[in-house]
Amino acid sequence: MDKHFVSYPKSGRTWIRYMLVQLAPQQDIHFHHDHFEFNDGACPPHDFSIERRLKEYAHVERLVYLERDPRDVMVSLYHQITGRFRDFFHYEGSLSEFIRDPYFGAANLLEFRRMWEEVVRRRGFLKVTYEQCHQDARGTLRRIAEYYGLEAPPERLEAAVAEGAFERMRSVEIEEAFPQPWLRPRNGMTKVRKGKVGSHAEELGPADIAYLDAIFFAPGN
Repeated sequence: MDKHFVSYPKSGRTWIRYMLVQLAPQQDIHFHHDHFEFNDGACPPHDFSIERRLKEYAHVERLVYLERDPRDVMVSLYHQITGRFRDFFHYEGSLSEFIRDPYFGAANLLEFRRMWEEVVRRRGFLKVTYEQCHQDARGTLRRIAEYYGLEAPPERLEAAVAEGAFERMRSVEIEEAFPQPWLRPRNGMTKVRKGKVGSHAEELGPADIAYLDAIFFAPGN
């Protein structure tokens, strides 16, 4: 496929993907996490090769890279690993241990972000953030659609954003009314959890927030 959408798991992709489906059901976009799916209990080693990605995506026509506040990503990923994917990993550590874990933890997300900043810079791909979508869902969706070359008349944009409202999406998932597995409960846990910006502050203590801040927001990072 010549259209890709890349993000680290739990960066808010499902929300944007769902709105894009409402806007253009036949879109031929390859949604993936660039080999960081975190759904293999064998825990294959992480690959942070920038050069391999530059070659792999050299012939991709359009690629959108999505980022989210890394502290929110880490908390949401913990709930996914211990909830929806608990049968894959059987992880029993605490959230505090999780963010420091050598396989799941924050150091890996940092390297992923660094890697993709470079790939986006060198390949000229489009970068958007989850926070931008919260601030202006309609404008962000229009920007993505136009980049992909999808038709985005105002009335369809409005309808897609309305359908993507948190409570609406949550109801669709709980009722299992969506035909695709990426918006259905698994192991009794929903994909749509909180849909908030800054939710990490509700679950992490001061020491853990300071730890993540030092990793992601220290000068040079």
